[in-house]
Amino acid sequence: MYFSLTEEQHLVLELIADGSVPAIPELERYTAPLRKNRLIVLTDEIKWQITQVGEAMLEQRHHRLH
Repeated sequence: MYFSLTEEQHLVLELIADGSVPAIPELERYTAPLRKNRLIVLTDEIKWQITQVGEAMLEQRHHRLH
């Protein structure tokens, strides 16, 4: 499976990886594609958490940037 994320979606993924990000409607346009591709999951219906797939996506990006 291959997909690409926008810079904004990468930023949101990094923010979620750094800590808990609340599930708020204002972020839906960024979180929906991340959730659809299983990069994040909703915990207790109030916060986003990065998945192992999301961690791998961030690692690949960091390797390409260095």
